[in-house]
Amino acid sequence: MNRAETRQQMELEEFRYNQDIKKSLAAKLGLPELNNGLNIIRNEKGLRENEKKIEYIWIAFVARSFVGWGGIFSIKFEGNNFREYLNPDELMQGVFTHDNKGLKDLYTETVQNKSDKIVEMSKFDLFTAVQGNTGHGIHYDFHVITNNINTRIKLENPNTEEWKEWEKEIFNIGSRLSFSANIPELINVFKSDILK
Repeated sequence: MNRAETRQQMELEEFRYNQDIKKSLAAKLGLPELNNGLNIIRNEKGLRENEKKIEYIWIAFVARSFVGWGGIFSIKFEGNNFREYLNPDELMQGVFTHDNKGLKDLYTETVQNKSDKIVEMSKFDLFTAVQGNTGHGIHYDFHVITNNINTRIKLENPNTEEWKEWEKEIFNIGSRLSFSANIPELINVFKSDILK
């Protein structure tokens, strides 16, 4: 296998791995899949039990060299009624750990003020995330799912102003949730020592 074929194989394996984690995450959250729009929730007999509407989802897989890896996500549910269910308009954020067997630890919170600073950021230079040399050894796999957009961005050691702002907010949310969950592995991943 040549270098290009090896890279393609690695990318396919990484994609499958991320899809497995997202499938596992959806199941733990009681959703059929992580997708925007109407999500039909069925019971064990396959009958429609509830319907939840999702406005958007973002997920960031974070890997820090010599520290560890984990994930952070945000899901914006639109309020809707289905039969006896009154599904609220709410923002859920969470953190998780994973390994080659799948999702391990999961912690979620409903955000009261419904403000999602990652979504509120409006300017990203999609062609320049790094200027000059960087050395903090951090890798992001950022997935956004919303109406008519389903995209994935892979970043390594971002250091431009816009991406540093994004990174800082990822670490703020990740740190807050990791401490609330008391998951040492994630507390280490989301330490803000590299952001200085």
